[in-house]
Amino acid sequence: MRIVTRDDAEVVPVDDAMTIYQYFSEVESPQASLVTADLDGLHSRRMNRRSVKLYFVLSGKLLVKSDEMEREVGPLAGVLIEPGTWVELVGEAAQIAIVYSPAFDPADETIDE
Repeated sequence: MRIVTRDDAEVVPVDDAMTIYQYFSEVESPQASLVTADLDGLHSRRMNRRSVKLYFVLSGKLLVKSDEMEREVGPLAGVLIEPGTWVELVGEAAQIAIVYSPAFDPADETIDE
């Protein structure tokens, strides 16, 4: 068993709008990874080919845009993103928990630039 607090999590700035706090990565478990994110602004459109992504909004607002839908969600809302789905996020002072399964691998992610 391993316990990680936010103070112990690895801080990873992703872009101008998002900072990730990595609790468990592929190193600890190839089956799943867990991060929290602070998002205030646009997090560009991206897609994972193999990982399911589960977003859970802890606070703030999150606008989730995909080819199929666009929806704003708030605290205690969950969003499931299947592999192969392009998603763009816009946060408004949002804190989000994100679970990837299998664990996040940067080589799996494609960013629409």
